[in-house]
Amino acid sequence: MVSRKQRRSKRQKKGGQRRVETAPQPIKQARGRFDTIYHDEYKKLLIIPFIILLLALAQISFQYATTGDFLNKGVSLTGGLTLTIPVDGQDVTVDQVEALLIQHYPDTEIVVRGLSEFGDLRGITVEVATDSEDEAELKALEQGLIRTAERAIPGATEEYSVEVIGPSLGETFFRQTLMAVLLAFVLMGLVVFFYFGENTKAKIAAVVLSATAYFLFTGGGGVLNTIFLVLIAIGLILLYAFYSPPSAAVILAAFSDIVVTLAIVNLLGVKISTAGVAAFLMLIGYSVDTDILLSTRVLKHRKGTIYESIISSFKTGMLMSVTSITAATIGFFVSQSTTIKQIMLIILIGLIIDIINTWLQNAGIIRMYAERREAAR
Repeated sequence: MVSRKQRRSKRQKKGGQRRVETAPQPIKQARGRFDTIYHDEYKKLLIIPFIILLLALAQISFQYATTGDFLNKGVSLTGGLTLTIPVDGQDVTVDQVEALLIQHYPDTEIVVRGLSEFGDLRGITVEVATDSEDEAELKALEQGLIRTAERAIPGATEEYSVEVIGPSLGETFFRQTLMAVLLAFVLMGLVVFFYFGENTKAKIAAVVLSATAYFLFTGGGGVLNTIFLVLIAIGLILLYAFYSPPSAAVILAAFSDIVVTLAIVNLLGVKISTAGVAAFLMLIGYSVDTDILLSTRVLKHRKGTIYESIISSFKTGMLMSVTSITAATIGFFVSQSTTIKQIMLIILIGLIIDIINTWLQNAGIIRMYAERREAAR
């Protein structure tokens, strides 16, 4: 005989099973569509980041062919004057000052920005690019600009400050910051190769080539140095690709982040300062984080299948990226400093591009490599 209590228990178990079986179908269908695209079509998805990279390279090439520079340089990189004029309590706008200066100097490249604090305009900066290093000419330009600005800002000639950067000094700043970015990229590639590479002789060769590249970087310019650097770069790329494809994939993702971000910044017309170049240096570190996370979980500490490891990395990596994007967005809109705004803008664009390059490009390459390695065993 089955007691009433036992029959009730059986009915509850059956009801519980029915509830599990009747889980909301739209959620399962949505997850199935994602699996179908990301799991089955991952090789086709690789086309997207490579097309974006090619378009970015085309934009940078066009920029260099038309302007002679692959980016829009600010005054701190080209040389010129920067005037800072306080406007506390005065009824003046940035547009008024800019229109007035452009009217009197139509053939001069002038950029006017506002300095605000808690929404109130506290000062105005006037940046003027010039290739002159003659002190008399620079002084005359300074006086002319400040007298013109005084028509909109009474008392400007008495309280302003000026910063003068000569063209040669600006070029030196640009060369040094660019060298820092390139050197950081080379060293980043070396560290990644040491972690994922397995051939000792290849690691020694990578160290020798990287050290040679460093000495060539610090040795100055010149056609011969440039040729050697190009050859070393090709040698390192081949070394990484042949002996450690995961290392090459990480380096390619970081390279894509920088190139695509630079192309977008060029299209936006942002004039890069030394702080902007430093932002690209920071972007290398941000972009490598998720790539290392993905490669490590799939190749070094895998739990489950290759695809399950990629999805696990995706959840953690997206949390990291969204957190950084949120912080950069807040910094961009809250900060009143043009320098901080430029840094936050570059990092924000780079982090968004990194999502595409990490989870479409790098994940696809890592998955193909891991599957081929398993099939060969």
